[in-house]
Amino acid sequence: MNKINITIEIKDELIEDILCTAFEGGITYWANQLSIKDKKDAKKVKCYKHEYLTKTKKKDAVMYIHDMFDDQKYSITKKSIINALEQMSKLENSYKEALERILDETYDACDADVIVQMACFGKVIYG
Repeated sequence: MNKINITIEIKDELIEDILCTAFEGGITYWANQLSIKDKKDAKKVKCYKHEYLTKTKKKDAVMYIHDMFDDQKYSITKKSIINALEQMSKLENSYKEALERILDETYDACDADVIVQMACFGKVIYG
């Protein structure tokens, strides 16, 4: 089988919307807290948590998602979200349909959950 790679621009607003959807319902069955690594920067940026990774000027901005089942916190960055989207685009990945819904902005909380899990864990471990 022949394959091609296509570059798609991922706007900051899409990342913000995905995170908002995940934080408001998509990940609440396994995550019980969100935190930001650099609290001083977060106060300076003055935005909602789901906007922090796109609004900060810091290139190495990190948020943490706290897993209620293993009491661990997992880092999530703008780059890890982009990497998760790219991983979903691979033909052998079973989450390609979720990616298509995300790109045409018809996704739901379950799709946002998939992205956050892939960004945190490299795979979906819940759900």
